[in-house]
Amino acid sequence: MEKIMSRASACVAAALFCAVATPIPAQIADFKPVTREMLVSPDPADWLMLNRTYDEQRFSPLNQVNRENVGQLELAWARSRPGPMKPFRSCTGA
Repeated sequence: MEKIMSRASACVAAALFCAVATPIPAQIADFKPVTREMLVSPDPADWLMLNRTYDEQRFSPLNQVNRENVGQLELAWARSRPGPMKPFRSCTGA
């Protein structure tokens, strides 16, 4: 009887795991994979890679922040590192 209960518990646990681990279709219904064309000419609202473009412009064409309102920007979030801060050491050891 213990073997049957143990096996039943294992089956229930496996079924629960599969139910939780299976992605919900609503989360991936609007998924669009990134294409080469998207990387070559990204939408102004997207920052798909480091430096935004292949020519590393690092420029956002968005215009919500300008000279008049830049002073109104505030910190939205921050994350601290655990443990004591260590001084930065460059690759050259300097």
